[in-house]
Amino acid sequence: MAAPSGFDVDLSPCDVKVGEKYAVMVPGHEAVLVLDFRKRLSNGVLRFTLFGTDQEFNFSIPQWDDMRSDRRACRISDLRRGRSAEEIEDIDPLALLDPGEPNITLKESAQRRLAASRLEWARTLRFYVIRYDEAPAGRGRVGIREFIDDLYEVARVDRKLPMKPSWQQVLRAVDECGVPGERPLSCFLARNGRHDRGKRWPEFTLELAVIMNTDFWSITTKRKCDVISDFYESFDKENDRRAVERRKLAESRAKEGHTEQIDDLLPVDLRKLTRPSKETLRLWINSGENYWSWREKYGEPSARRRFKAHGRAIKATEPLQYVMIDHTRIDTWAAVYDKNGTRVLVERPWLTLAIDVYSRMILGAVLTYEGPCVYSALRCLRQVVRKKSFLTEKYGYHKGATDGFGKPLTVIVDNGWEFTGISFQVCCEAAGIHVIWAPVKSPEFKTHAERAFGVLNALVWHRLDAGVPYKPQEMTARGLDPRPKAIQTLEWLYDRMWEAIVTVYHVEEHGEMKLVPALRWCDGLLADGRPTIDDVGELDKVLGRSATCILTTSGVTCNGERFHDKIVTSDLLDRLLRHAKKRGQRKGLSSGKVAVLVTWDPGDVSFIHVWDWVRRKNVRLPNWYPEFANGLSWKDAEDIRKFAHERNMAFHSDKERHAARAAYDRSLRENHPHLQYGKARKNAAYLSKQQLVAGDHVVFTEEPVAAIERPDVDVPQTIPAGERTDDRRPERGLRRGGEAATRKAAAAHTRKSARKANEQPAASARQSTDRDASPAMSADIGLSKAEALERLAQLEEDL
Repeated sequence: MAAPSGFDVDLSPCDVKVGEKYAVMVPGHEAVLVLDFRKRLSNGVLRFTLFGTDQEFNFSIPQWDDMRSDRRACRISDLRRGRSAEEIEDIDPLALLDPGEPNITLKESAQRRLAASRLEWARTLRFYVIRYDEAPAGRGRVGIREFIDDLYEVARVDRKLPMKPSWQQVLRAVDECGVPGERPLSCFLARNGRHDRGKRWPEFTLELAVIMNTDFWSITTKRKCDVISDFYESFDKENDRRAVERRKLAESRAKEGHTEQIDDLLPVDLRKLTRPSKETLRLWINSGENYWSWREKYGEPSARRRFKAHGRAIKATEPLQYVMIDHTRIDTWAAVYDKNGTRVLVERPWLTLAIDVYSRMILGAVLTYEGPCVYSALRCLRQVVRKKSFLTEKYGYHKGATDGFGKPLTVIVDNGWEFTGISFQVCCEAAGIHVIWAPVKSPEFKTHAERAFGVLNALVWHRLDAGVPYKPQEMTARGLDPRPKAIQTLEWLYDRMWEAIVTVYHVEEHGEMKLVPALRWCDGLLADGRPTIDDVGELDKVLGRSATCILTTSGVTCNGERFHDKIVTSDLLDRLLRHAKKRGQRKGLSSGKVAVLVTWDPGDVSFIHVWDWVRRKNVRLPNWYPEFANGLSWKDAEDIRKFAHERNMAFHSDKERHAARAAYDRSLRENHPHLQYGKARKNAAYLSKQQLVAGDHVVFTEEPVAAIERPDVDVPQTIPAGERTDDRRPERGLRRGGEAATRKAAAAHTRKSARKANEQPAASARQSTDRDASPAMSADIGLSKAEALERLAQLEEDL
């Protein structure tokens, strides 16, 4: 019949029938879907529905043929064993290997012979079953035996199948291995080794095995020997109970005159239990090992590293596309000396490293005595964007090993407090740098940084006399204590580290790809160029810790320090106050106030930068106490303030603050030798700083301001912070701590609301009591209501 005009009919052949089931990998679905074929449309579209539902899936015939060829769609045969297409076994590769191959163990040779034997047996059964389908020999024993004898010579000579099955085996394979026309070899292979070995053991033994397995994998402190001992204890008690019951039964039968053996007549719950060996129990325990049981016993990180496969490491296509920043405490000790050259402390410094993912080039490395903090991270970032002149002056170009600098497009950091806070986020946003936070407790996400730490350990730290090449337990077991040998200072270690980086790490091959960092870096720059910061001075202003503070006519108070300059503060208020919220202004003859974003360098408390969003630039605001703040970090300033408060010292004027600073310095150095090591090591950062030597007087001079910092020089800013017209105050981010922190905050809010609700009735009762008492007071005074109003009017006229 001819098709109607304008209507196409697809008559392409397709091997699919209505009612067939297929296991299909559909794009957008993680699991394999079981689809039923419903019908074929006239235009060649095949319509399927999800098994058990009415959800439709349509595929064109060419697309379906591709899916069938790529094994994305497998027909599910109506196998009597109920196995789907995903469960069909493949041929064991050991069956195809030579068992007589030299240089293999006897165990592996036996495994190959066994696999080959199973494969041959499966082929033999399939041969006879397929011939049975072609010419059935009935179900009788004699007929099937004659059927096997007639085909044996053909199987042995032509097919090289010397094994001869019994009539029961052939008949069982006919019933269990597929259906006529659907006899894949995998159906016969699946019959081997599929019996349940657990049925060998009595039910009581298996119940004890489940209890043993559960105790071991659910209780952290349980060892294998402990659960095995518990198993044997319960097992022996049960065997003893059964022996007593059997003895009682035998005695009762003897009294009745029965003398025959009753072993076969005993009930199942009275028979003697076979004691499993320790090796059997150990194998039962090992059979319960999986991701979930391991996580229950040893924790999530251990289970993830043991069972979860590694993903592909993050890849970059050009230099500075991804830069990883990470911290670690280096494996060596450094010495801290006082002004007399006496070693007062030894401590292990912290290393903050920045490495380029594309070339493995180390772009920044900072050694400090302070732990992971925003200060060290931002110092490292400053080093990344600048040319390292201290390296070029000492080593020259050196095959490009000293040329690592530029503006990164994205930095990859972990979830430490120094990276997840507002300070680091605001700084990177202002500089136009994206931030990627690695998953919690997953150092493998920053694999390049971790590998660089290991290389520096092997090149530098472990080779020093004061190095720590082993874990603390192993160092103690070996009797090694490198602290007395620590004579090198932090500066000396810093020079040795960069020497190893420039002369070895950057010019040698690394990893499976045999990358030479310096060569790959130079080649990448030739192809894509080097992104840089137009004005690194302006970048320094946005790199630091950040917070939202209040600007008033007295300046800005931040973390207990006051920053103020009469001219600068007045100029800022004149531009910014008009944009402040009017509802939050103070009433009457008071100072105006405006919320501003403040950025400061954690290592220098002498100034801060205030973001002027009208002119779109940072304005430097000096500390109100310059003598006290000169050369002081924020942490040191806070410690001095606490010291003065504990000693009840005057801490108001600049001279009083300077005196408190001197007293703190003397007290710290005098008490340091008497402190415990755990407390003394916290002073390493302060003690390692250069101190003034004793003299007659101190002359303060004003350092000339660089041309780039002068207010009359306006350098165009191209960093994103200069293009923003808002106040740069970030929105409130996600709560740190996840769901647990959210639940805790919600519970606290509920408690406060309930307490406030309970306090309101009491306050209302007090107010009503006061109102009720006021007439009595008037009555006591002796004034009527009219007299009281007259007195009030007279007072208003007098005022």
